[in-house]
Amino acid sequence: MGSITRVTVELTEDQVEAAGLPPGHGYQITGMLLDAEGEPVPLPRVAALTVPLRWLHPMDTPVSGGHHDASLRGF
Repeated sequence: MGSITRVTVELTEDQVEAAGLPPGHGYQITGMLLDAEGEPVPLPRVAALTVPLRWLHPMDTPVSGGHHDASLRGF
């Protein structure tokens, strides 16, 4: 299953307001989880993955050359 150190946290509307950002944009903070010594902390890959419906297509449909299929090449 593997592990990752990269994390993404969605800001709440209260956090957006406190930061003085315009509301309604779905802000996220993305980075690495580090321990007290500054070393990356591995996390198990157990989070659900949600994708927009428009990304889905039948398996026999041709796709562009830049298409990334995680089921074939991984994440």
